[in-house]
Amino acid sequence: MGKIIAVMGSKGGVGQTLVAINLSVALKSQTKKRVALLDFNFAMAGEIALLLAVPQTKSLLDLLSVIDKLSPQMLKGYVVEHSSGIDFLSAVSESIDAQKILPSYAEKTVSFFGSVYDYVIVNIGRSFNDLQIAVMDNIDMVVLVATPELASLYHAKKVWQQFIINHYPTQMLKVVLNKADIAGGLSVDQVSEYIKQRPAWLIPFDADSAVLSINRGVPAVIASSRSAFSRGIYSIVNTIAEETSRAEQGAGLFVGLKNAMESVRKEHRTSRSEKEVVAVKSSAGNLLPPTEELKMRVYNKLVAEMKERRIELSPSGDKQKLAETRQTVQEAIERILNSEGEKLTARVDRVRLVMEVLDQSLGLGPLEDFLRDPTITEVMVNGRDRIYVERAGKIFLTNKKFTTNQQLMNVIERIVTPLGRRIDESSPLVDARLKDGSRVNAVIPPLSLVGPCLTVRKFSKERFTFKDLLNFNSITPEMIEFLRICVQLRKNIIISGGTGSGKTTLLNILSGFIPASERILTIEDAAELQLPQEHWVRLESRPPNIEGAGEITIRRLVVNSLRMRPDRIVVGECRGGEALDMLQAMNTGHDGSLTTVHANAPRDCLSRLETLVLMAGMDLPMHAIRSQVSAAIDVIVQISRFSDGTRKITHITEITGLEKDTITLADIFVYKQTGIDATGKVVGDFNTTGVIPSFISEVSSHGLTFDMGIFR
Repeated sequence: MGKIIAVMGSKGGVGQTLVAINLSVALKSQTKKRVALLDFNFAMAGEIALLLAVPQTKSLLDLLSVIDKLSPQMLKGYVVEHSSGIDFLSAVSESIDAQKILPSYAEKTVSFFGSVYDYVIVNIGRSFNDLQIAVMDNIDMVVLVATPELASLYHAKKVWQQFIINHYPTQMLKVVLNKADIAGGLSVDQVSEYIKQRPAWLIPFDADSAVLSINRGVPAVIASSRSAFSRGIYSIVNTIAEETSRAEQGAGLFVGLKNAMESVRKEHRTSRSEKEVVAVKSSAGNLLPPTEELKMRVYNKLVAEMKERRIELSPSGDKQKLAETRQTVQEAIERILNSEGEKLTARVDRVRLVMEVLDQSLGLGPLEDFLRDPTITEVMVNGRDRIYVERAGKIFLTNKKFTTNQQLMNVIERIVTPLGRRIDESSPLVDARLKDGSRVNAVIPPLSLVGPCLTVRKFSKERFTFKDLLNFNSITPEMIEFLRICVQLRKNIIISGGTGSGKTTLLNILSGFIPASERILTIEDAAELQLPQEHWVRLESRPPNIEGAGEITIRRLVVNSLRMRPDRIVVGECRGGEALDMLQAMNTGHDGSLTTVHANAPRDCLSRLETLVLMAGMDLPMHAIRSQVSAAIDVIVQISRFSDGTRKITHITEITGLEKDTITLADIFVYKQTGIDATGKVVGDFNTTGVIPSFISEVSSHGLTFDMGIFR
């Protein structure tokens, strides 16, 4: 049996893949033995083939149908032979295909390769799920790649803890410190102290040879065999070769680990077997809705059939093509269900199963029902098995869940990939939007400790008006009339409120009062505004690309908008240094502009603006900032969400000036809560304060009419 060595990264960006590739090639070069490289790092599917500059013609998926009758001669038809002499096999070509690989398949594959090759290098993730544990149970040594930085070492300790939790002998885990001498990095002694063990190997920082080998598609140990990086790799090879020699003599690390792993493998196999039994019992007792086992079986057959017929399952932007694809896929699902025969019981809701498989293959899985429900305004996914929704301002836990974390990851990737954005361990959070305009935020481990998280703020297909706010008891007719006059008098307005309070909805409604003859520029992170005017230019910020370049910020768009001859500038939300540029625009002739900020009261709104201006990096005295704010902003509209889920405009406040270093405010309308009724609804009153705005005299000079009686 050959030696099976896993290469794992403490986190993304530590050089795991480079170490795996070069270790394989160096082992082949030095030992002249048979060496195979297997890629089980699903999150970075296809990366090794790219770095080796080899075609990815076959993958583990192609082996599944013959895994039980595979022979060494047949194996040659599946692996790709690299010019260095190593054989390479990718687990999957696309991350979405990872869910098709069962733990038993992975275990059989790794074990078979170990029976054919002298050395098998397995590039593996660090999730410690059932599939990864099935692979790890066949490993003789784990090379954990870390770098001398706290984030990397923190995750290295997490891996160490997982070894203990899963009862693996800790002596099988060997740390290689990559970029060991990088400027600003921790010393080897500091690293040893932090992870409570000394790194087994050190690889010096050698950017030139690493980058050169990546760009040329040639491993560094070949392209620059005498480089510092290559010498570090060969130090690992020497240790492995020595331990192999000692094992052949019946001694050494490999022999000890073999004995120590026997009980671990037995325990893990029993555990996996029990899980399968529990899953079968669970599905047998809960056939409505359809069993997950049946759904996954149908889905896997569907994917195989569509791949064979070369039908793309990725959603198309063409509505007609999407409808045709959906019809084709639905017909295929029906055929597959018919072929199930006796396996499909009468108790299974056939229509529901077809819809769920359709949603999983062409949509967003269990989220599709919520996205179709017009009463749901927000969907929150906290890991695969806890999905919450917001309806009528209240949050509810649903009975929907994803089958696996990988299924949830596939949904996230399906959202962000068409937008040219990525999410992985090196970039574990992303903002995006769906085709209907719904705003999406995703966060994955290691930032999220509960698994992948997804939040969808749904885009309303119907444009809200002030009539809707009146129906919701969020505002009074008198307040509406006053805000209409403020917009038509070209007053600069800031809408202030907390998260989910309805700031964007109110901004959208206020923008509707802008005369159709004016040129409007809207600037947003994720386009949500729906203006009725024709002369409307929409600008949307852009995040950096995969290389970290090409970012276009809100601030840059605000500056650029001033060159586009706008009559009005509407910024979806000020959350950074763009606040300074917005204030300057308001102070230099672009009056009538609107924006929103996060704050809980009008006075807090001013403090928030001051903080945002300081984020612009300008060393301005506080008095100058407050002068800018008091001169630029005319009206603050405060909106709040209450305990019963309702949203109400609690303050309409005028900024009246600056006295010494204090911005003076005058409330014109206020809402005061007086209690809660028997049904839990908030009870309160909208009132005028009797204050007459200082600019109300401008109404007649602008040819407008206004009932002054509303201030009484």
